[in-house]
Amino acid sequence: MESRELFALFDQAGDAAFAVEPYGRICYWSDAAEELLGFPRAEALTKHCADIVEGHDNDGCRICDTDCHVLRLARKQTAAAAYDLYAATASGARKWVNTTVIVANVSSGPSPLVVHLMRSVEERKKVENLTREILVRVGELSGREADSVLNQESAQRPATRLTSREAAVLSALARGRSTSEIAADLHISAATVRNHVQRLLRKLQCHTRLEAVMRAAREGLI
Repeated sequence: MESRELFALFDQAGDAAFAVEPYGRICYWSDAAEELLGFPRAEALTKHCADIVEGHDNDGCRICDTDCHVLRLARKQTAAAAYDLYAATASGARKWVNTTVIVANVSSGPSPLVVHLMRSVEERKKVENLTREILVRVGELSGREADSVLNQESAQRPATRLTSREAAVLSALARGRSTSEIAADLHISAATVRNHVQRLLRKLQCHTRLEAVMRAAREGLI
């Protein structure tokens, strides 16, 4: 397949996409990539992907560089596993995107091309980060203080009984999964997921999903 044919396929895809040559020079930038990150095609093309995307990880460390592990794997004809990236945008803000890598051999020009498919995961990352913060705060309770809090709550509230499906949904919420993601994971409809969440909130006497995760952590349900 020629590169122009490959790019025509990605033009029709729903995900934002860009492709780089084996050493990182951007040779394709889709309209959806421009919409997602804000950089116009003319600005992105021929630049090194690390200079445009400037990706960071969850701890704020930069993971995009001029010879990152994604490029090294691609030159060995191996695609990196999908990963989350805190990417730069033209506005100066950053945006969480999940990235899938495809290594594509083309019949002319530099090969292989390393195609990055991106989709926004802003909402999921917000939930994950809030959940992580809650669990860290819960974990800060230690020794007698933790026992005191847990015993006090146990004495004031009856033991919470969850069905296996409710427990699965609760576990997914603690991992920051969205309604649609939980539905796909459990092979149920989004409406069914929402029903399970409402029952969880009632059983745990909480108003929000985050409150439910925090209470579940304290009660040893997750």
